[in-house]
Amino acid sequence: MKEWYLRQTPRDRLIVIGVAVLSVAGLLYALAWYPLTTRQAQARQALVAKQETLEFVRRGAAQIIGSSGTAVQSKTSDKAPYLLIDQVIRQAQMDPPERVEPSGANGARVQFAEVEFDKLVGVIAELELYGLTVSTLTISRKNQGTVSARFNMERS
Repeated sequence: MKEWYLRQTPRDRLIVIGVAVLSVAGLLYALAWYPLTTRQAQARQALVAKQETLEFVRRGAAQIIGSSGTAVQSKTSDKAPYLLIDQVIRQAQMDPPERVEPSGANGARVQFAEVEFDKLVGVIAELELYGLTVSTLTISRKNQGTVSARFNMERS
């Protein structure tokens, strides 16, 4: 190969060197530069998506925690669970459930034929602040924004 190169005219040697340099540059671009820049762009896009998700979670946490910056405090009540549930439902200005009945010493069963889902979730969250936990929950979609629900809550 060296002999062939030395037999070439100076002009042809320059062309061979130019082609060799362009070939090496093309290989470096194809095998190193392009994959690195592509991966970097993908990493930036992933970072932006994760930052947006983090901001969404932070906004949600701020809504849950409240604007004061302190966690929502638990509440206490000496009432029986079925009376407490009835009281919280009335405070939320919801239609009364079909049935609220005691279930053991520390529990209650509640049944709604049709209730707004958002209000139901708010009531359950409020009841959890009083130390009641949902042991069973059955929800069926009725109309747009409403559900039928049956759930048992127990004091822990």
